[in-house]
Formats: sequence, structure tokens, C-alpha cells
Amino acid sequence: MFIEILPNSDTPIYTQLMYQIKIGILKREWSFGDGLPSVRSLASELGINMHTVNKAYNLLADEGVLEKNQKGYFVSERAAMASNERTKAAIQDKLKEILIDKQIFEVNEETFNGWLNEIKKELEGEEKADADI
Repeated sequence: MFIEILPNSDTPIYTQLMYQIKIGILKREWSFGDGLPSVRSLASELGINMHTVNKAYNLLADEGVLEKNQKGYFVSERAAMASNERTKAAIQDKLKEILIDKQIFEVNEETFNGWLNEIKKELEGEEKADADI
């Protein structure tokens, strides 16, 4: 597991952690059903506050990415994620924010679609590269 937190970033640490966990799932560092490190151990490993890890885990659980039980946090099954209304709402909220920014900054469709394709290729490349390992 490789999680990189940039303490001096403008992005809150819990948001960085959420993103890194999602990338870990995409790269198959964690499979569906796998347990994540305990809040205490991950906080210690990363040198961050336990409340920060707890906030990230809870928000990911709210989105349907993680599930919590008595033993800790686990990666949700893909089918559960896809059918989760909170997951749908979270994705729609992010898309709305992106589209608002697109309009505010007057990004034309061609440029916007180019950016989307670049990101898709980047993510697909990471996924394929990890599958080859």
C-alpha cells in the first residue's frame, strides 16, 4: 500500500486520503471485501491525526466505497457500490461541481472532452499496468 499525503497542499488531508484509497482500489491494491488498515495504524504510519483517518473512512463509507463492521472498514462489493443511492448522489454532486467550474471558466466542449479523455487514458493505463504485474 502506497499512500502519499502532502501536508502543505491546499487539499485537506482527509480528502487526499480518500482519493488515495480510491486510487488503491482502482489499482487493485485492495480488492472488494479486503480490510483496510485500522484507523490507529494508518494514522501512525502516515503521521496524521486519527480523527483525519476516521473522517476519510466515514465519508468513504457514506459514499458506499467502504463498509464498516465490528472488525473495521472493508472495501464494498462493486455491486453494492453501483446500487447505492449515496454513491450515485456523490458522483452527481462531483459532476455538478465540475460542470459549474467548466461554465465559470468558460472551458469549451472540445477542450473539456480532451481533458476527460486524457484522464481516462491515464486511469486506464494505471489499471492495465497494475494488471500486468
